[in-house]
Amino acid sequence: MSATLTCDGAGQMKRADENALRASRLESLGMLASGIAHDLNNVLSPIVLAAPILREHATNPDDLRIIASLEKSAERGVDLVRQILSFAHGAASVPQPVDLKHLLQETVSVAAETFPKNIRVVDNFPGNLWPIMADPTQIHQVLLNLCINARDAMPDGGTLYLTAENTLLDETMARKIPGGRPGAWIVLHVEDSGTGIPHDALAHIFEPFFTTKEAGKGTGIGLSTVRSIVENHNGFISLMTYAGRGTTFRVYLPAADVPAGTQGVTPAEPKGARGQGELILVVDDEPQIRDITAAMLTRHGYRVLTASDGSEAVALFSTRSTEVKLVITDLIMPNLDGVALAGIVQHMNPGVKVLAISGLSGSARNGKLEQYGGAILFKPFKVQALLETVGGLLRPAPVVEVA
Repeated sequence: MSATLTCDGAGQMKRADENALRASRLESLGMLASGIAHDLNNVLSPIVLAAPILREHATNPDDLRIIASLEKSAERGVDLVRQILSFAHGAASVPQPVDLKHLLQETVSVAAETFPKNIRVVDNFPGNLWPIMADPTQIHQVLLNLCINARDAMPDGGTLYLTAENTLLDETMARKIPGGRPGAWIVLHVEDSGTGIPHDALAHIFEPFFTTKEAGKGTGIGLSTVRSIVENHNGFISLMTYAGRGTTFRVYLPAADVPAGTQGVTPAEPKGARGQGELILVVDDEPQIRDITAAMLTRHGYRVLTASDGSEAVALFSTRSTEVKLVITDLIMPNLDGVALAGIVQHMNPGVKVLAISGLSGSARNGKLEQYGGAILFKPFKVQALLETVGGLLRPAPVVEVA
């Protein structure tokens, strides 16, 4: 008996050590991902900002298609960076109305292009899917993780089915589903024709670091991440699996009372887009971002000065401190960072506004820029977001007092 206990204890200690090592590796990966994401956001920012300028000068339909493809590729890169950061740091979700058709189509495209050719991808989702309130990057991560899990369950090929439907659950129907609740739901089905999940593993598949794959083929964090995201979106998951006949995951996400088809509508002229000749100082050590940002502001009625780092910005600002109305500064720069720069310029002129831009989502809060009453844009940002934020800082809406 004592020998058995000793062996069990040793096994538990070994598993604990393995999990601790994996956790340490994930933490290191998160730090590495943050650095890479910062650099990638700086690379993608000029593309996102320049595309609208190119479109204004293009008349040939083929050129316009190339520009649209360039924009789509850049936006896909942005989504991938956000997805990596969301996983690496457990970033808080930012709910917004989401039309699932676009996420589903993107997932089908990724699977069809990257999965082995002996896996057939079949999709079926109606055009009238209800919208949901969600972080689109995280829902995309759920779909990709489940599809990758399905792919790995079909080493000799098979069929991946990706479908979706609107569903109303009453009390009786909800009780039949573990974790189910009455209400209006969008159900995402990810089904494979693979090996199925062993019965003795079913109770553990959502546990962190648990995997049925051989060493080096899986980390055991995919399904635990899926469950965490779904639960954070007030949803639940059901599962059916049969040995040798495949597995079906059903993800239930609550429907939102938001009119469908309202996403992706871009006004021709953003609110607050036109400047009134205000002087803006743009500070960034990335010349491409600095130059394109300055060009966009100039095209929309602003006057612009530029500086390549915080020290140069202070020297430039000191000569025109009463004239500069807004300082747009990168947060992470050599010599003098954006937070320190904000403090200096507001000491010289308390009325100057500050807009921080950063390719690293955590840096703004770490720097406590909020104390300077400014705003923050995370790279890569679109022209509309830049112009609306600048207009809001320089010409805030009047406060209406109600008697």
